[in-house]
Amino acid sequence: MGIHELKRADYGCVRPLFRPLTYHLASAAVLDGTNPGRVFVDDPAQPRSAFMLSPEGCYLAGDPEHRAFNAALNRAIIGERILGDEVSVLCIVVHPEGWHLQTILEPYPPIPMNRRHYVCRSPGYDWRVNVPRGYTVHRIDRALLDRRELMVPDHVTDWMANNWGSIDRFLDAGFGFATVGGGEVVSWSLTDCVSGDRCEIGIRTAPAHRRRGLAMVTAAAAVEHALSQGFSSVGWHCPDDNLGSIGTAENVGFQLEREYTATYAFLEE
Repeated sequence: MGIHELKRADYGCVRPLFRPLTYHLASAAVLDGTNPGRVFVDDPAQPRSAFMLSPEGCYLAGDPEHRAFNAALNRAIIGERILGDEVSVLCIVVHPEGWHLQTILEPYPPIPMNRRHYVCRSPGYDWRVNVPRGYTVHRIDRALLDRRELMVPDHVTDWMANNWGSIDRFLDAGFGFATVGGGEVVSWSLTDCVSGDRCEIGIRTAPAHRRRGLAMVTAAAAVEHALSQGFSSVGWHCPDDNLGSIGTAENVGFQLEREYTATYAFLEE
């Protein structure tokens, strides 16, 4: 028993397996073809177990007691390095519970971490009146990225290319907002993924500009745009102990939907 990589045209056969994980919108976006990813199954004709690689992490769905699949997946991840040699930290979310992750990740110990999933369905923060003096907020577009006098952190364009496959694809199907100060982008909120009328966003602020409310301002601008463009909800994921991310989400208007466990493995000695 081995594992087989599905062709994109055949992704429809695993939608029922991954449906319980669609609160991780990246899983749906990969199946839609909106975001890059790979899907592996035990049987392409009638999949019983499936493993997905996405820009936001990995997902396991189906039969957790499928021991032959679990063993084959271990060989693929650890021996064949299907994640790529550049991946040093693996994050997996599963459905249902009961997957033998110690077997799948051996010899690397699985480390469970608690995380939170938030959703925003209506704006809850007036970002325009809260922009600190000396900063401005902008929609991220090609013109902004091409401004020679503006320093755009590599993380911004890397985020676009990693989650969407290319910067052009992000600009065409995603959206983002940036707060600018002192001639550089200092806070940015970009779509991680889109599926149907739902999207998920993330936020990052340069360390030197934190504790000024910029994350709330930038994320709120992205949320307002999403909801004004017809998205029914905006998702947000963060670790259970990241009080800064939790505070930003709740102040912007996100509501806690669920708590869940993600399992990590550090693939370097």
